[in-house]
Amino acid sequence: MPVGPGAAQPRGGAHGWRYRLAVVATLVALAALVAACGGGHPIRVVRRARRPASVDGITGALPPVGRPARGGTIAVGQLAGQTPSDILPLIDSASCTTPTLNFVGDLYIPLYAGPSGSTPAINERLSAAEPPSYSDGDRTVTIRLKPGLRWSDGKPVQAQDVVFSLDLLQAALRETPENWCQYSPGAFPENLAGVTTVGTSTLVLHLTHPVNPAWFTANQLQDTGAGIYPLPSEDWNVDSPAGQHVTDWATNPADAQRIYDYLHQQGTDRVTFATNPLWKVIDGPFGLESFSPADGAYALVPNRSYGLRPRARDAVVARTYATPAARLRALETGAVQIAPLDWSQLGAIPGLRRRGISVFGGPGWGWFGAVINFRDQTDHFGSVIALPYVRRALAELVDQTTIIRRVYHGWAVPAHGPAPVWPRSPYLTAAATRAPWPYHPAAAVATLRAHGWRVRPGGETTCRRPGTGPGECGPGVPAGTPIRFVWANVGGSSVGALESAIFAADARRFAGVDVRFVTGSFSFLTAEFNDQNPAAAAHVNDWGANNFGGVDTDYYPTQEGLLGLGGSLNLGGYADAVATRLMAASVTSPNPRAVSAEVVHLSRSYPVLYLPDQDWIVAVSRRLGGPPAAFRAMTQQQYPLQFLYRLRRR
Repeated sequence: MPVGPGAAQPRGGAHGWRYRLAVVATLVALAALVAACGGGHPIRVVRRARRPASVDGITGALPPVGRPARGGTIAVGQLAGQTPSDILPLIDSASCTTPTLNFVGDLYIPLYAGPSGSTPAINERLSAAEPPSYSDGDRTVTIRLKPGLRWSDGKPVQAQDVVFSLDLLQAALRETPENWCQYSPGAFPENLAGVTTVGTSTLVLHLTHPVNPAWFTANQLQDTGAGIYPLPSEDWNVDSPAGQHVTDWATNPADAQRIYDYLHQQGTDRVTFATNPLWKVIDGPFGLESFSPADGAYALVPNRSYGLRPRARDAVVARTYATPAARLRALETGAVQIAPLDWSQLGAIPGLRRRGISVFGGPGWGWFGAVINFRDQTDHFGSVIALPYVRRALAELVDQTTIIRRVYHGWAVPAHGPAPVWPRSPYLTAAATRAPWPYHPAAAVATLRAHGWRVRPGGETTCRRPGTGPGECGPGVPAGTPIRFVWANVGGSSVGALESAIFAADARRFAGVDVRFVTGSFSFLTAEFNDQNPAAAAHVNDWGANNFGGVDTDYYPTQEGLLGLGGSLNLGGYADAVATRLMAASVTSPNPRAVSAEVVHLSRSYPVLYLPDQDWIVAVSRRLGGPPAAFRAMTQQQYPLQFLYRLRRR
């Protein structure tokens, strides 16, 4: 529910990812200082936080568990422009933001929830259904709803409510893929051949092909907050304000279409969020008491009909602030008890702690980095970067330790591929997150020289021995070709500028690699510096690396749909037959660790210049208590507020 600048970016049109944008507004001038320096990293830093040797990678002390006081109100801080924009749990692309997803999750129980604390895994405790069972060669999925779940009007939550949700989802997608922000061609619900129910609480999904059970559960049914929700079929099967029920939605797609269109229109009308009778029928931990369409502030009250445990003890208010600075002042004065910090506010942490506020953080699940453009033919870069040994050399020039220390002051963890070191994934072997090409400039230089390059540290490295034989540069690389490319950063992101400048300084100082910078808006970099967009063909030779931010992925970390052929984030046209085969195995093989082979291969193949995974930093008053897992979940931008409570005064 509380969000920061990076949290409100739109999610993309594919299962398993959400854009991540590194946004801060300080120290921009230092990027030029680093880029202009021929060696070293002349950045003056503050004392950094130590990364603990823990199982979850959390930095900082969590608030206490404590003893709860009697009911009261917990206040959280949010920013203007980053507030909920939809209340219908079928989230469209325009509304698919972290604030909206958390808001919907406060009102409705997802079929499968996540994360489990900070671990990228299903949270069975907060899910509407028991873990699914797979049969018929992993073509059939049986889902049993938990007993005792009820809508706030007393009706039981039933399997038919899930069928209703799926029928409306299919109706939405018949109109446009934009009606569901996690749509991906060939994925759910297109891989759904049919649905049957057994009794009132069991749902059976019949799939079009075998699936990997871990992938289907974590990335298709759960899907980082935009997955499947049971919907109240007996109350929402209406297509007009008159409220006359439509009884044949299950057999007549046209009727399901009318119901969806009406609910979608009502769900985006922020003026009536708190008054529309439709949204009074809930099954989640909270009900909506008020909502301000002017600034998105709202109030939640505990739902006494909530069928899971624990039930919320306190009411919640979300207060909206115009700027991060105003929100920080609200934290300092006690006007809010929960809010994230942005990177410009690290200096405020000691003062917050002196005021009795815990500040802690942890890395998110996904990756940050610069996508490589394999189609850029400026200076033959596409041919140069297609050579695996060149990408290996570039990987060995990324000094993640220095970036973590000098840019993030310790609030980040290494990431050498699509899965970071922390948080630990239950789907990966330990080897999958080890660095295949750790920082080693001397090794990078030796590799280039062994392949026919004249390496000139601090100058310009060029191909000396063209050709395709041993000790030669490789196909498509003429004599005299430099290793030179344009790196694009998001304008106004000083962390992006700083980390790329550190890489560029080392690349030139040690290996004679020339990196030049341009900036653009987030929307420009993801649309125009994107080889998947036919309209962006005019820019194909304008960039070699695109540091638009990064990706929040689903918990099962396959990059299928992202870095595969035609993938939504395959901005640079990466094509690798081995990667394609491994991605396919990750989603269809019954092996729960199949994705490890994919992640290891992508880490070695290096289609992205992977950069450290930044922490999401949260400040919480120590006057609040709750279980550690609830606070750990906050580092994943998930806020299970029903677990929190005001503490008793001593």
